[in-house]
Amino acid sequence: MKKYYSIGEISKIYNISVDTLRHYEKINLLKPALKKESGYRYYSSEQIWKLNNIRNLRGLGLGLEDIKGFLETRSINSTEKILDSQLQIVKKELEKFNRLKEELLIKKLNLEYFKNDVIFGIPQLKSISKRRIIKSKGQIKEDGDIDFKIKLLSIKTLSENDFLFTENEFGGTLSRENFFQNKYDTYEEIFVINNEGTEEGDYIEKGEYVSIFYKGYYSENYKYYIKAKEFIIENNLEVIGDIFEIFHVDIHTTEDVNEYITEIQIPVIYKDKKKS
Repeated sequence: MKKYYSIGEISKIYNISVDTLRHYEKINLLKPALKKESGYRYYSSEQIWKLNNIRNLRGLGLGLEDIKGFLETRSINSTEKILDSQLQIVKKELEKFNRLKEELLIKKLNLEYFKNDVIFGIPQLKSISKRRIIKSKGQIKEDGDIDFKIKLLSIKTLSENDFLFTENEFGGTLSRENFFQNKYDTYEEIFVINNEGTEEGDYIEKGEYVSIFYKGYYSENYKYYIKAKEFIIENNLEVIGDIFEIFHVDIHTTEDVNEYITEIQIPVIYKDKKKS
């Protein structure tokens, strides 16, 4: 058996850069068994087990200082502690990926629903539960500005998983005043629906909403607001708050603006109910 291996050989065998091996040497984690005057470094076959351990422990997520401490004081007990701590980490990772799996399935089901089951351009009355939101204030008019604001808000609010891997949805708020003045081109704020957050923060309250879906540019929403207003009058309803547009399918999901799917949600009550 060959007694010594050059740093280049070790680098190729273990797919570890020479710079990494030199760093290990610098912090006294893995020093060459032999260092010649020429500067060439050689590792003994007896050191291979140590390099194996370093690679395995790095794979488990341990930092170099922790690995160094373990190798200097290794014992059955210390090895058992390392294994227990890493099992806890693996458990947390499994829980995270299980949640991610559930969110992916929900996202996929939602996309299938919006592709196949939504009726566009027809108002309907529906009950919607309370939703927690995180808001990004600032009036927005242009479609491109809306997309940009959504991107900024997604960076701000979705720390671990990207939008595509969560069931969070984005929306814009139209003021009740602008709604009655037929000004549908300005959102007061952009928000993300994030029901996994704490109890603190802003909410869209539960209640009855006139809902209508439309496809395409946000600037085309006026056509559907006209239909929604007709529905409100015909059904003796009264608007009681700001209006929400939920961007169910947006720039995150598709580059084709014609595939955008937005839902207008107008909070209402029956006028008769208000009198009683």
